[in-house]
Amino acid sequence: MNNMANLDRIINAQISLNTTGISSAGFSTLMIVGPHANSLSRVLTITDVDELMDMGFTSTDAIYQAASDAFAQTPRPSVVKIGRFQCDTVKVKMPMAVVEGAEYGVSVQRLDGNGNLIEIKANYTAQSSDTVDKVMTELSNKIDELDTAPKFYAVSVMEDELVVKSTDSKTSFVVVPNGKLEVSSQEPAANIDVSSNMAMICDADNDFYGICYVDRTEDAVLAMAEWTEAHIKLYGVTVTAPGAKNAEITNDIGSKLQAANYYRTHWWYHEKDNEYPEAGIATRCFAIDPGGETWANKKLSSITVDNLNETEYNAIKAKNGNTFEKFRNVTITQNGKVAAGEWIDVIRFRDWLVDTIQTEEFSMLINRDKLPFLDSGIGLVESTLNAVLVLGQKRGGIAENELDDDNNVILGFKISVPKAANISANVKAQRVLRDVQFTARLAGAIHAMEIKGSLTYENIKSA
Repeated sequence: MNNMANLDRIINAQISLNTTGISSAGFSTLMIVGPHANSLSRVLTITDVDELMDMGFTSTDAIYQAASDAFAQTPRPSVVKIGRFQCDTVKVKMPMAVVEGAEYGVSVQRLDGNGNLIEIKANYTAQSSDTVDKVMTELSNKIDELDTAPKFYAVSVMEDELVVKSTDSKTSFVVVPNGKLEVSSQEPAANIDVSSNMAMICDADNDFYGICYVDRTEDAVLAMAEWTEAHIKLYGVTVTAPGAKNAEITNDIGSKLQAANYYRTHWWYHEKDNEYPEAGIATRCFAIDPGGETWANKKLSSITVDNLNETEYNAIKAKNGNTFEKFRNVTITQNGKVAAGEWIDVIRFRDWLVDTIQTEEFSMLINRDKLPFLDSGIGLVESTLNAVLVLGQKRGGIAENELDDDNNVILGFKISVPKAANISANVKAQRVLRDVQFTARLAGAIHAMEIKGSLTYENIKSA
């Protein structure tokens, strides 16, 4: 073996990886939320609505109906998420009469503090004289016997139904019956409010933007709107009460959302309470990059048209509500505003722009050893911001440069940064760059047109 000098003595080469990427928020994912006890996961990510059927949802469940309307749109995002509000009671029924010799059983499942599955299996073989109450009582006794102290479940039989209730409402559990039994109801935990449920969902998975809450009662809607306003989310809800389309009614949900000046809630009038246009319009528009869409004039699949007259439409529009109406042979959405009166697409684009500026500037900052407090360092901040605003132009949210009648350039955006020489030593010592500002002109969208013309017998000459 030959001994050789180490080349590092002459040429010492080291390459650092300044390639750290910063995760950015998703502005194209819908989270459908509501109470259910079909899974122990707080958040489910699905690519097809049929996956819910495999988990125990039925076609009449509100969560399934909302997901169905979300997946019915073309184009649409590839995934929809399901957020679980806490349930503390599950009831199981026997859909048919007791059959002698048939085995009836349920599995009650929960996770322990380490994420391990804890399962209680209760089975009973029916005898010739057994009633439904007898079978359910035997199952109840078996569950109670196997649920060793400290007890996690309070089990009983009420009106021929097996009732499994968690002793602590924060304990998540599922009840899986065998083929002879079926779940009749899953009841939400009354002492866990919207904010607490949403906090648990966000702790599990905060990578979503749109919200569809299947509870449309007034208290639930107003609570969700209040929560959403304090978070970078966008909540959509349908109002079915006829008062929403009556200008003289001012205490309907739509009017209350408007009065509260909610910028992150959009509401839709729709007569059918088993359809979710708010889910459909969200996935339809989330298929488009922020800035490139408008929420008006969109065709929606699987949503029934509302036959409104002009008086009713104007009442809804005056309350900053949205509609789905037929124009000749085409049915499209109308208005496209949040309850506070701003365009929905502007809210989404603003949120995207803020997040993108933050992530791009942060990435630029951490992928270099030092950003000098000199014109060169300030220039990097400016060029990074410029790149984001140019992207905003490409996405369609920020206007392109245009010319007026005198060929003067109307800028799409303008950036202002300070000169390093004009920043005081005290400010530099704090190492915080301030006074970086920009003004961007929104591209807007055309929702309607007014075209006027005239007909004449006179000759028309070219200019």
